[in-house]
Amino acid sequence: MAHHHAPSLDDTKTTLDGLGRKVFMISGLVGVIGLAVTVVLGLGEGDDLRHFSFSYLVNFAFFLSISIGALIFVPLQFVTKASWSIVVRRMAEVMASVMPVMLVLAVPVLLLSGRIYGWADPAVAGSHGLAHKAAFLSGGWFTARWIIYMVLWTVFSWYFWRKSLKQDDSGDLALTRKMENMSGFALVVCALSVAVAAFDLLMSIDHLWFSTMFGVYYWSGGFVSFFAVLTLVTMGLQNTGRLTRIISPEHFHDYGKLMFAFTFFWGYIAFSQYMLYWYANIPEETGWYLLRSQNGWGWLGLATVFATFVLPFCGLISRYAKRNRKMLAFWAFWLIVAQWINLYWVVMPEFSDSFVFSPMDVTGFLGVGGIWFAAVTRLAMGHSLVPTRDPRLENSLRFENA
Repeated sequence: MAHHHAPSLDDTKTTLDGLGRKVFMISGLVGVIGLAVTVVLGLGEGDDLRHFSFSYLVNFAFFLSISIGALIFVPLQFVTKASWSIVVRRMAEVMASVMPVMLVLAVPVLLLSGRIYGWADPAVAGSHGLAHKAAFLSGGWFTARWIIYMVLWTVFSWYFWRKSLKQDDSGDLALTRKMENMSGFALVVCALSVAVAAFDLLMSIDHLWFSTMFGVYYWSGGFVSFFAVLTLVTMGLQNTGRLTRIISPEHFHDYGKLMFAFTFFWGYIAFSQYMLYWYANIPEETGWYLLRSQNGWGWLGLATVFATFVLPFCGLISRYAKRNRKMLAFWAFWLIVAQWINLYWVVMPEFSDSFVFSPMDVTGFLGVGGIWFAAVTRLAMGHSLVPTRDPRLENSLRFENA
């Protein structure tokens, strides 16, 4: 359904201009200071940076998941030939295109892998339980795979971003056809690589545990976080007088629908994974959940179920909540925190059998998050925040929910 007086790009500001430099400087400063403080706190633990390694991994995995969510979102719009999302797609393109920076941020994980992953211990590597995984779980091959993942993700994200920017200049409709033709292949390659990357990054901390659903579990949580961040970034830009009319309550309504849908999907995957291990009740498989159900971790796991699924499911189910800016902002912020807590529950029990929380978990969030947001801002500077000559732009500007 469309209305007759659609807004145009002339009605609002669509570039960062001076704001970009300010946000870049502040975010970068927060990131550098945050990481420096986290390293100091980690050295103060006196455990050869073991606590730091796990804390850093939580925050790296969280912000990587947001960029992965954006990376999947962009080609998905071309596969479906969606019109509603044209005005918000450029922000997703930029969030996906920070993969080279994420590769740099992955370096501490690679360098400190011996303190995180059980398979990196030579004594464990030669054990019977790891015999069939030994070829896969080795330091050199682990590093090589991460370089491959990051190169693949960089190639695809930059392909869509650069083609989209090129279309801003030329208006060439053939570029849309090229991006549509690439999108199906990109989705397949990215989906498979994200699944294996999730196994490497998080599942292999416990070298004996395995779940074929874990890749989807990680990706779907990241997709929720991506939509939550996109919601808050859009609102922040509109508060500065940018994108004010062209991203309307109709688009925010779809943000809400997607946050709701993938909150439900994440809950379904989380429950399915747990249920399969519960009724099979095989010791090699249940140990992962057993560790996370006692000594304080069980309470955090229960809180995670409510924070990531039950409460946002109830909070976002109504049409009113999706169209009320304050409520939508609240749930977006809530889901970001909830998904971070979920990753904390996934990672940290491998560091300590009993519940532990440190200031470096917060400073690490600010450190990695500050660098990530500074990189996103830097890529957005100097370009329009909207694909100005996309052939479906007019439909996006006129978009209304039925």
